[in-house]
Amino acid sequence: MRPATRNRNKEKGQALLLVLAALGIFLIAAVGFAIDGGTMYVHRQMAQAAADAAAQAGIMSMFNGTHTTAANPFSTGAAFDCTTTDLRTPCVYARQNKFGATTADTVTVDFPPTSVAPGVNFASGADTLIRVTVRRDINTTLLRLLGRNTSTIRAVAIAAIVSVMAPVPILVTHPTMAGAMSSNGNPTVQICGGPSRSIQVNSRNVGSLAMNSNTTIDLSRAGPNDSLLAPCTTGTGADFGDFGGPGTNPFTFVAGTKPGKYVQPASPIQDPLASVPAPGEAGGVAIPGAAPAPSALADGVSGCPIAPAKPCKLYSPGAYATGINVQNETAVFQPGLYYINNGGFKNSANGLMLMATGFAADPDTGAGMVVYNAGTGTFDVGSNSAANLVGSDPGTIFKGILFFENRSGPANTGVGSSDEHRFGGGGEVILKGTIYITNSLAVMNATPGQYQSVLLQGSPGSTTRITGQIIVSALKMGGNAGITMQLDPTATLTIRQVALVR
Repeated sequence: MRPATRNRNKEKGQALLLVLAALGIFLIAAVGFAIDGGTMYVHRQMAQAAADAAAQAGIMSMFNGTHTTAANPFSTGAAFDCTTTDLRTPCVYARQNKFGATTADTVTVDFPPTSVAPGVNFASGADTLIRVTVRRDINTTLLRLLGRNTSTIRAVAIAAIVSVMAPVPILVTHPTMAGAMSSNGNPTVQICGGPSRSIQVNSRNVGSLAMNSNTTIDLSRAGPNDSLLAPCTTGTGADFGDFGGPGTNPFTFVAGTKPGKYVQPASPIQDPLASVPAPGEAGGVAIPGAAPAPSALADGVSGCPIAPAKPCKLYSPGAYATGINVQNETAVFQPGLYYINNGGFKNSANGLMLMATGFAADPDTGAGMVVYNAGTGTFDVGSNSAANLVGSDPGTIFKGILFFENRSGPANTGVGSSDEHRFGGGGEVILKGTIYITNSLAVMNATPGQYQSVLLQGSPGSTTRITGQIIVSALKMGGNAGITMQLDPTATLTIRQVALVR
C-alpha cells in the first residue's frame, strides 16, 4: 500500500504544476490583453478621429466644389489609397490626425452608394458621399508570448451632403467680409416672429459687424412664440448670431427673455435658397419673351386706386431689355416673372408700385411676382417713392422670393463706382416676400469683392415693413426711423449641409 500512496502523491504534485502553468498562461494572457488591449483602444480612438476628420474635409471640399479645382484634386469616380505625401484633401486631414504618414498605415478613400446609410435624406446630385477607411498594424507586447505578434486596428467614417429642413432668418452670406452687417444714422430695427435665431452673419472676419450703439436691434418680440395673426404681440425673443466677431454686440440690443442672446461664434447657416434654379437654369423656368409695353389703366380698376396721385399703368410679366423705372406714375404689376436684362428695377420720383388685382395666378409665381435681375443695374424700391408688393407663393418653384439677384452677377457694393440695392427711406414701403440678393458662396470665396450690398432704411414720416426674409451678401441699415420685419415662425426651406452619417 505504501508504494501506491507514493505514486498518488507524485500525481498530485504533477497536477499542481499543470495548474500553476495554466494559471501562469492565463495571467500572462490577461495582462497581455489589458496592456495590448489598452494600446489598441487608444489607437482605435485615434483612427476614428482621423477617419472622421478626413471624411468631413473631403465632403466639405465636394460641397464647395474645390475638389475639382485644387492643386491636387480628387475624382469622385474612383477609389484611391493615400500616399505618405499625398496632398489630396482627405489624405492631408488623415495625416494631420496622425494616420497616413508612414507605409505602416493604409488610408483608403472611396465613394459608396447611398445604400450604405439607409434612412438618411441625401441631397440630390451624384457626388453626395465619401468614405474613408484607415488601417494600422500594431506590434503587440505580452501577447507575443501567445503567438500574436501584431494586431490590426481599423476605423471607417462616411460623410455625406444631406438635405434638412431649416427655418429661414435674416441671413448675411458673405464668408469673409469686414462690416458684412453695418449701420449709419440712428435706425431702429424691430423683428417679430421667425425662428429662434432671427439674424445670422456668416462672415468669419473678426470685424464682421460695423455697427454702434446708435443702432437699435429689437428682438424682444421675435422668435417662434410670436403669432402671424397678431404680430409683435406674443414673441418672447430670438438670438442674434455672428460667426466671426466681435465677441460682444456693438449695437443697442433689446433682447427678449427666451432665448434673446447675442451668440458669437455662431456657426454659419448655408444659403437656404441655393438650390432654387434661376430662370434659364436646368430645372428652372424658361427665360420669358419680351414683355409688352405698359398700358394705361383706368382709376379704380384692377388694383389702380380710385384716386391715384399719378396715372396708373399696367405692367405685364416678361423680359425687360432696359429695366423698369417707375417715375411720375402708379405702376400696377400683374402676377408673374419680370426678367430684367439690364437697367435694374426701381421707382424714382413720384412713383408708386402696387400689385394688380383680379388676374389669374401665374403657374410659376402664384398670386405674386418675382423680379429677377439678370444683368447690370440694381433694385431700388422706396428710396424716392412708395411700394406695396407681394412675392411668389411659397409653394411655387421660387419658394416665396420677391426680388432675385443673379448669383454670379456683377458686384453692387456701394463702394466707388459700384451702386447698391436700396429698400425704403422715401415713402411707405410694404413688401411681402423674400429679398434674395446675394452672389453664390463659390463666387464670393473666389472673388471676395464680387458681392451684393443691400441698404435697408427708414425715414421720418415713412414706414418700411417687410413680411418675409432677407438673404443678402452684405446688409446696411440706415436712416432715422423704424424698420419692422415680420418673419414667419413656421417658414422652413430645404437646405444642403454636410454631416457624418457613420
